[in-house]
Amino acid sequence: MRKWQYKTLDWGELRKLGAIVTGKDFVDENVDAGLNKLGEEGWELVGVYVDGFVVHRSQKSIDIVSISRYVKFTFKRPLE
Repeated sequence: MRKWQYKTLDWGELRKLGAIVTGKDFVDENVDAGLNKLGEEGWELVGVYVDGFVVHRSQKSIDIVSISRYVKFTFKRPLE
């Protein structure tokens, strides 16, 4: 029976991993670079889910400035 190793990262962690590859900060292409890096290491993306929400409001009012989602990515690879 095959055994698996799992890893779950959030969007920010993927972007940080990609920044090591691209040498750039805070660019969307870092997510792709992070996914490609994990693929090179044998990780396969098996799931994506939203783990919660955060509402950002302005300091002086109740107006919503933005809403962030905590997106998680789950990967697996054969356990060696």
